[in-house]
Amino acid sequence: MRKNFTTRALVLAAVGISSGWVQASSEGYVDDSSKSIIRTGHGDCMHTKRWSVPNAIVQCDPEIVAARDGVDMAAVDVIIRMKRNPVHLQADALFGFDSDAVSDLGAALLDDLVGNLTAAILLEQKIEITGYTDRIGPDAYNLALSKRRAESVRSYLVAKGVVPRYIETKGLGSANPVVECPGIHGQALIDCLAPNRRTEVEVSAIEEIEVHEEAPREKAPIPVSK
Repeated sequence: MRKNFTTRALVLAAVGISSGWVQASSEGYVDDSSKSIIRTGHGDCMHTKRWSVPNAIVQCDPEIVAARDGVDMAAVDVIIRMKRNPVHLQADALFGFDSDAVSDLGAALLDDLVGNLTAAILLEQKIEITGYTDRIGPDAYNLALSKRRAESVRSYLVAKGVVPRYIETKGLGSANPVVECPGIHGQALIDCLAPNRRTEVEVSAIEEIEVHEEAPREKAPIPVSK
């Protein structure tokens, strides 16, 4: 398991200057599409060519802001912790009629899913694969087919590099249909029921995100005169 990491930064505390971590103007700093400032692996902000002392912000350059505004540094640390949040991804892999072979469309969907699974930010993956059939044919046959479909998806994911021990499979036959297709027969019914011939892949994983919080800085002990 990847260990959480903590970095510390000094925060200014003075009248009119907030010591909290709020969304600040990112002008002069490298940011993402949501205007959140991007940090290096060491927790440092990155300057752009437009950065200057007047637009320095306390979250990134506390010493510069302190000198610029003539205030004292507060005895407060800001701790940037990596918090783990659950991530849920879903993809449907489609099958042809009476087949347990992953279709081209299903393969494309699973490839997209694997791209997310192998992202470095995901940890502790747990993957549940459930196979389904349409309602055509005997229940026992459909149940066995749904299990084979789940195993087909499992094999595909393992071949793409997903760790086998993270994967659980089951087949539910024609249960939980996506479509009903009443009053249709023959090939039209087979075509209509195609969404029911599927395998559902549910992924529970861990994503690490930054959580900012303040903590009092530890004071040095006062020497006792003897």
